[in-house]
Amino acid sequence: MKRILRLVALSALLAIVFATSSVQAFHERRVHNVLHSKDDPSAGKLDNGKTSITKLVPPITKVFNYSGDIWERGTMFGDPGGLRTKLYESGFTLDAQLTQVYQGVTSGGNASGNGSGSYNGLLEINSTLDTAKLGLWSGGLIAATFQASFGDPLESEAGNVSPVNMTPLWPKPFDNGSTYLTEYYLFQGLPHEMEFIAGRIDATNFLDKNTFANNPESQFLNASLNNMLLWGNFLTFSTYATIFVAPVTKGLKIAVAAWTPNTEPGDDAGDWSDYGVVANPMFDYHLGGLPGAVQVVAAYSSADAVALDNPALVPDLITGTTLPEKNDNWMFTINGEQYLWAPKGASVPRAKGGRKEDFFVPTQDFAVNPPGVGLFYRAAYTPKDRNPWNINVSGGLGARGIIPGRPYDRMGLGVYWLKESSDLDDQPGNLVQDEYGVEAYYNFAITPWLQVSADVQWIDQGITSSDDAWVLGSRLNMRF
Repeated sequence: MKRILRLVALSALLAIVFATSSVQAFHERRVHNVLHSKDDPSAGKLDNGKTSITKLVPPITKVFNYSGDIWERGTMFGDPGGLRTKLYESGFTLDAQLTQVYQGVTSGGNASGNGSGSYNGLLEINSTLDTAKLGLWSGGLIAATFQASFGDPLESEAGNVSPVNMTPLWPKPFDNGSTYLTEYYLFQGLPHEMEFIAGRIDATNFLDKNTFANNPESQFLNASLNNMLLWGNFLTFSTYATIFVAPVTKGLKIAVAAWTPNTEPGDDAGDWSDYGVVANPMFDYHLGGLPGAVQVVAAYSSADAVALDNPALVPDLITGTTLPEKNDNWMFTINGEQYLWAPKGASVPRAKGGRKEDFFVPTQDFAVNPPGVGLFYRAAYTPKDRNPWNINVSGGLGARGIIPGRPYDRMGLGVYWLKESSDLDDQPGNLVQDEYGVEAYYNFAITPWLQVSADVQWIDQGITSSDDAWVLGSRLNMRF
């Protein structure tokens, strides 16, 4: 039975591993919006006559100002001797962060999970080159991401399908000690407000972004509340891809993308035997003066959809099903957010008249998550004849800086639902079912670069042999 549970968990992991990397270009939708919010495009002009993307849109990099005292700046080491500022102005950035998580199953889970605890960590290093500042060409940014994992995280002890901790999915799921250069790509601004990305990327960082539920370093820990699990049937966490974005009308843009579904981290040559494509309209709006966004995705992959009678999915679990194998797959998703309240002047830097409570933190992490309270939601549907859990829904509330004197703190409450495919209703032994989960967290910012979180999850398991589980956890994130 334990072997079956691990295989079921693995099948779900394949559906989410790629939904989490830290691409530092326009995949952050709010950074993307800022890209074309300048009234004066000449703001990005350099003395050499070229247009710099990091000058025009500073939050396109992980950190865009290293100054300040140790309690207010965005990094631990700051700007020794002005060196990091000089490098930034010359077109080069190099930043790192370390995330550490400890979690335990306090009750329920599988037979061996009750009372178990575990620790894991992830080191991430990000680097960019601004082509204009280097004197090469306008509007270009070359970016790279390196990741290294360590520790022994909770895997199957909670007995659920959706992993209770997303950080061990990087750079490969539950591969202790794995180290990979997971991203290297070019972002290029084009005429008429168009954009293009090509290289080794995680495409879901563009296709599945959300202000309130998309950052396992400072928001939710459960994978279902950070990304759409079902993306895992369409592409991997580190794949060769191209993305093209073009504006249609004010507030509406359409993106199209293509990728190699079977390319995995460490596979430098890539697997070009199949292809995936997507169309993605993105709509940004204001409701009652408060920002909101909706993106709809229609995706297709020619790769083996892992039909329910395919023994590679979960051997011995669904023996006896008579469903035909499928050589392709498709998915329809919607992802949205809406601010419900924002403090007056929350986005105004102190240097421009903002209040003390509105400390401006010059990091991408805070720039794309302004203070306020908002709701988020996701929903996805895939064919029931080729996906063991074919519907995934999640939603909840997120907030930042709503407690007086705590402008950096974040908190959230979310729920998710994984629906078992009805084509598995007659499975032998009835080993899987729908899964429901609830998570609440509070992220306490000791400083902007040092944050500690408390997290609690309750899960009504998708594995019938497991008991409903309570999982408590803590997280420490440091940016250097």
